[in-house]
Amino acid sequence: MIFRAAILFAGAALGAEPLVTGFERFHAATPTAEGGRLLYNELGCVNCHGGATGLPALRGPALATVTQRVRSGWLRKFIADPASVHPGTVMPQVLAKADDKTLVAIEHYLASLKPKTASKGPAKIMHVNGARGGELFHTLGCVACHAPGQGFVPPDGPPKASEFTHRSVAFGDLKAKHSLDSLATFILDPLKVRTDGRMPKTTMVKQDAIDIAGYLLEFQGSDGRTDVPVASVAADKSLAIAGRKAVIAARCAACHDLPKDAAAKSVALIGSEGGCMDVDHAKGPRYALSDAQRASLKLFLAKKDEVASPKLAADLTLHALNCVACHERDGKGGPDAARKPFFQGDHNLGDTGRYPPPLTGVGGKLRPEWLANVLSERPAAKGADLFTTHYSGEPYRIRPYLKTKMPHYGPAVADLARLLGVADARAPLKFEGGDDTAGRKLLGTQGGAGCITCHRWGDRPSLGIQGPDISNIAARLQEGWLKEYLIDPAGYRPGTLMPSFWPVGKSFNPTILGGDTDKQIAAIYKFAESANGEPEGFPQNRNGEFEIVPKDRPVVQRAFLDGVGVRAILVGFPTGVHLAYDGDKGGPGLAWKGRFFDAYLTWFSRFPTFEKPIGEQVVAWPKPAGRFLGYRLDAKGNPTFLNEQAGVKVEETYEGFEGGLRRTVTWAPTPDFTPTITHPAGMVVDMKESASEGRRVFTYLWK
Repeated sequence: MIFRAAILFAGAALGAEPLVTGFERFHAATPTAEGGRLLYNELGCVNCHGGATGLPALRGPALATVTQRVRSGWLRKFIADPASVHPGTVMPQVLAKADDKTLVAIEHYLASLKPKTASKGPAKIMHVNGARGGELFHTLGCVACHAPGQGFVPPDGPPKASEFTHRSVAFGDLKAKHSLDSLATFILDPLKVRTDGRMPKTTMVKQDAIDIAGYLLEFQGSDGRTDVPVASVAADKSLAIAGRKAVIAARCAACHDLPKDAAAKSVALIGSEGGCMDVDHAKGPRYALSDAQRASLKLFLAKKDEVASPKLAADLTLHALNCVACHERDGKGGPDAARKPFFQGDHNLGDTGRYPPPLTGVGGKLRPEWLANVLSERPAAKGADLFTTHYSGEPYRIRPYLKTKMPHYGPAVADLARLLGVADARAPLKFEGGDDTAGRKLLGTQGGAGCITCHRWGDRPSLGIQGPDISNIAARLQEGWLKEYLIDPAGYRPGTLMPSFWPVGKSFNPTILGGDTDKQIAAIYKFAESANGEPEGFPQNRNGEFEIVPKDRPVVQRAFLDGVGVRAILVGFPTGVHLAYDGDKGGPGLAWKGRFFDAYLTWFSRFPTFEKPIGEQVVAWPKPAGRFLGYRLDAKGNPTFLNEQAGVKVEETYEGFEGGLRRTVTWAPTPDFTPTITHPAGMVVDMKESASEGRRVFTYLWK
């Protein structure tokens, strides 16, 4: 297992000052009023002193369920001195003089608060796979903000300490704070607790969140039932009354949503000197500000009444939400050299297949409604219904080859699409007319530009490398941006594999629409908008027509399978539970229920992509570490896979039965040797040992 204890403190040594990542990365070198504006918002100054920063409000987490979510000892320490248990936190020390009795009283007051919706008790977690969680943590995008672990080595090799150029958001002591269930619940949907979006929501299933939590908590074993849950506090009425008085005195309601009877009044600013700005002030919140932070705040306070322009508000919002940890904008931002190896995808697409797209001019690139939906995870807009089913409920994910997922920020981005649209506004362009018949030919391979060679079209995979879906360009892209991009793709994204078929504005094909560039691009747009069929050149066979359905005996199929690799051996059983074996390392990779596999791409594509099972409830084994030696089939078609561990040959036979799999592992009895046998998350494992040594039988059923 990859343990979180090995997580690096990336960049400079962890400082005592509050960490606002956008400030440290883009504003700390030279103090500016712009950096001060960001700090004034992100440190919560605006919550106490008022004013308008033009940025989404930073709010503290929900407190009505906090005593059910975090452990009592951690909570009291955090209330007394936040930075001591969570380095870099933006919560100041407001109760420095509170004694233990006061801290207990505050805890009971928090326990007395009634949540808007009834909270459930701790969930029973049956299985946790910390190794799988470590892989998810390092590939979904978590390490864009948080430090990677030394135990996980990306394909390009481990990063060097010198390559970390900015600090990571620290975790503090998660074991002291969370149980497995409480951390997994938070990871699954942070916006329920942190509505301000500074910790966004990444689309995943509950088991993913459980496994990531297991990794971060260094959970031992795989039985989640051994975890110690958070013991919720039963509020004592008299203590709660005393705690309420302390909370009111500390003005906690300035940043946290609390009942009206605990409201905090605004505090007038006297100037840029004294109070919280002083190093050793006696009253009010205590921030361990750095010299650069203090200098920037003073510059902002000197002209805090100035209204932020849409461009400044947009850019600072991207800094506040740390969007620039993954994306570049105007040549700044994106992952640093140390984090780049953790961004994975399709290497055949070059950098565009690994890294999220730049945000330069994005407000003039995407249509406002599309951009708003991408940011906030709204229901699919008209024209986007294809993606709801094709991309597993992620309707605006047009780059499924990226392992890094675009998270969602909730209410924090309510105004961001508008700000970006104003900041990046371009001269409006409306395509007139448009010959959709010509557009169909231009997009295809029969005398056209061959766009479908590299781009998918809705549910039709491309004929080669799997670039972004282009069937939605009319719903997604603004006309002016599309025209500029098609003429000069490298001008938008240097190093892109996308060629120009209209170099310097001159058409590659003079026979279609007389070689008129404007008419040809308008035709492409019109055809995408019309949804009138598909480009020329796709095979007559459609995806789904080559689904493999095991009937009388098991079916074996080689494939490139996501999560297993390029040497995956798929076994479909008529009984309805299927297996993918890792033909590289020698060990089981995935199991799933229902439908088996669609072989269309595997059989017909000139450039097969990594496929996925078409069934449901996919579960994964930890990565194997053996040496594959081949396989054989018995008279009924059941496979026996051969591999080698520590010089000893091990055989694994798999058989299907209704709703499950049977796995028999055998080896020649050898002194001091027992093979490493792992099991998939999400399944019930029943083990039976043979009377003779060198044999184990396991059955797997879904929970």
